[in-house]
Amino acid sequence: MSSHNHGGQAGHAGHSHGLNLSRRLGIVPGLIAGIALNLVIVVIQIIAGIIAGSLALISDALHSATDISALAITWFALAQAKKPPSAFKTFGYHRTGILTALVNSLVLVLVTLWIFYEAYQRLLDPQPVGGTLVLIAAIVALAANLLIVYFLHGRAEEDLNIRSAVLHLLGDAAASAAVIVAGLVIIITGWYPADPLVSVLLGLAILWGAWRIIRETLEILLEASPRTVDVDKAVEAMIREEGVLGVHDMHVWTLGSGIYALSCHILIEDIRVSESSRIIRNLKHMLRCDFHITHSTIEVESVSCNVEGPYCQISDHHLIEPCD
Repeated sequence: MSSHNHGGQAGHAGHSHGLNLSRRLGIVPGLIAGIALNLVIVVIQIIAGIIAGSLALISDALHSATDISALAITWFALAQAKKPPSAFKTFGYHRTGILTALVNSLVLVLVTLWIFYEAYQRLLDPQPVGGTLVLIAAIVALAANLLIVYFLHGRAEEDLNIRSAVLHLLGDAAASAAVIVAGLVIIITGWYPADPLVSVLLGLAILWGAWRIIRETLEILLEASPRTVDVDKAVEAMIREEGVLGVHDMHVWTLGSGIYALSCHILIEDIRVSESSRIIRNLKHMLRCDFHITHSTIEVESVSCNVEGPYCQISDHHLIEPCD
């Protein structure tokens, strides 16, 4: 007979991600400041790009837009995570930020394809570009991005999303530096193709970032194990726990941004419920501290069910074993 324990400390995670969420909410002012300043950068670059006839500035503005989306999605995910779960959405609203990131990245891919088309046309027929305006706008963008990094870098170690956003911002600062170089080349040499060439390089950077987000969001939606969690090592660590004889039916997935969940069955001796609760508490503490899995459900069994390995094939059991 197996013991299905989902109550109290033994069966459900202690919702330690709630405390983590409260710490993460302290990041919100920095996020809002970053979004607002980046929005100003985008507006300045688009206006300057149109006036100067610079595709590179417009491309850099779109690159800055990826930073806005990264910061906004982080803020949105934090806001949605505060909403309580319900009978209709038992996991809450953690996935809303993931869906937003996917849609945003697909839009960026389409916009980047337009950049490539425009750059191709301008390489065939170079257009005059106001190098001085390009240089000034790019310098402003570079300074603003470094300022946002300064706002957020202190929180980067506390939150994976903030760390990712900071990397985005540093990448955008590098992009602005590339536009500065293009502006200098145009001012000094009058070689206008420098502008569409830089826009192509920025487009490739946008595509790379968009592809990474698309890949990660699809993995989350397909319930893939988080890349930052070594599931085989987690199984080995669980088996090393005193009293655990085996682990099977192991599943690890991502609920939302940086929130990992686990469910599994463990085989133990036929012991008292209080002893099994102690084993599960120890397992949950280890999973939270060593693997950052904050939501875990562990089912206890005292009779082996002859399953080979920790991972099992999910099937339609009602087709195999008819209900009474």
